[in-house]
Amino acid sequence: MEAFAGIGVVIALVWASVFVLRGSLVAGCLTFLFVNSCFGFYFFNTRIGPVEITLDRIVLVLVLGTYVVHRALGRTVPRRLAAGDWGVLAFVGWLAISTFTSEFTAALPGHVLPVWHLIVGYASPLLIYWIVRQAPLNERTVRGVQLFFIGLGIYLAVTAVAEINHLWWAVFPGHIADPAAGLHYGRTRGPMVHSIVLGFCLSLSALCLWVYRDRLSGRGKIGSLGVLGLLLIGVLGTYTRCVWMGAAAGLLVVMGMTLPRRVSAVLLTGALSCGLLLAATQWDRLVNLSAGRSAAETRDSTYMRASFAYLSWQMFLDHPVLGVGLGQYIRAKDDYLSDRTTELRLEAVRDQLLHNLPLSILVETGLIGFGLYLAMFYFWIRNAWRLAINRQLPDWVRSEGRVMLGLVAAYIPNALFQPLGHMNIVHMLFFFVAGMTAALASTSQTPLVARRVAPLRGQRQSELLAACDFG
Repeated sequence: MEAFAGIGVVIALVWASVFVLRGSLVAGCLTFLFVNSCFGFYFFNTRIGPVEITLDRIVLVLVLGTYVVHRALGRTVPRRLAAGDWGVLAFVGWLAISTFTSEFTAALPGHVLPVWHLIVGYASPLLIYWIVRQAPLNERTVRGVQLFFIGLGIYLAVTAVAEINHLWWAVFPGHIADPAAGLHYGRTRGPMVHSIVLGFCLSLSALCLWVYRDRLSGRGKIGSLGVLGLLLIGVLGTYTRCVWMGAAAGLLVVMGMTLPRRVSAVLLTGALSCGLLLAATQWDRLVNLSAGRSAAETRDSTYMRASFAYLSWQMFLDHPVLGVGLGQYIRAKDDYLSDRTTELRLEAVRDQLLHNLPLSILVETGLIGFGLYLAMFYFWIRNAWRLAINRQLPDWVRSEGRVMLGLVAAYIPNALFQPLGHMNIVHMLFFFVAGMTAALASTSQTPLVARRVAPLRGQRQSELLAACDFG
């Protein structure tokens, strides 16, 4: 038995060496995102001493090793740091300061340590951002990434349909069918066993599908609408209002930027009219959407957000500049639960995380952290917008800007109603796309590139941009 184990270790080391020496940084990141999304903790986990081992953590170490080797061999692209890069570095840096200047070694039962919250929610996504930002990028790579997310979305959507119909024999991995694994059993939740995470993944897949369909033939475009419908079935099966709003907002953004102006105006007007009509006629049903819960639980879930807002405001007034410390909300709020000046049932949120990421950042890291968070978003949106509207750039570069803008639109409703800082997969995907956008923007937004592309003829713009810096 020991001999077989030794042989297995040797084989694993050989393949790991091949992965590190010969692998692509972007392909490595995509491998990690796939394993992180589909084969995470509930698929496999073991403990070696104090360290918990999962497949995604092993792959992340390999990706980091690949980056170190490629950087030493000169295979990375030393792109100049831009405002967006400084913004994300400053934001995560302030989160680290906020963590280590607070009580970061203790956590309430059932909750993670603040330092682990920093690593999982922000530091490891920043690592992915940094790696992909320095990876060589060209048309084949960017389009390949879009195809990867489309394929991932099809798998997740098919799995979601099997979940809806209780066809557990068609569900893989098997832990999806386990009621004790993860959250939201009874809704579509995929291998990440979390409806919000699944919905965000499917939203990204839908965005990539829409921007990629311009490369398809007439029949391909018609078929892509069927695939889009399949993805949206998976989104609807999450029974989560913020996921629905995010997917709709993201698709409206990319459709509005790719369809003719008149069609976009009609689409936007129709979507807003339908939304207002739905809110006016079905408000009670939307508020009391059960998603497999009792009516009382649903009402508590909906109206306890007022308690979150009240507690957060009181905490902010006492700690406006520095906040209470990253990861400290769950402990610090207990001092405010005895407030009897309000009719809100504050005790109902005693064991709950704050279901609003921007508000959580404001309360935990103060005005400094919140300001850096907004600055990071501003620069990311600016980068994406400049890529998307620059007609001098090739379509594959502009498509990345459109995906990023749509993903921001999909992210915001989820962030306003969910604790996304505790959802590692969401931030891994979001920071990965942001890193690709930053990499392309750091070159394409320079005046020199624009001047080179416009006057020269006889070569494709994609070739010229690739020669400038795109790999």
